[in-house]
Amino acid sequence: MHFFKKVIKIKEIRCKNCNQLLLKADEIKGEIKCPRCKKINKLDYSKDRA
Repeated sequence: MHFFKKVIKIKEIRCKNCNQLLLKADEIKGEIKCPRCKKINKLDYSKDRA
């Protein structure tokens, strides 16, 4: 019996204002505040969006 691991494509999520790396994630929906420039970035990277 063979078991295959699912490959996850992790994306780098960067600040839209200063390009600071905020996180690496496969799927995320929400808001994150950039520690460098203090801009609030709204995120919607779900598997439904191809």
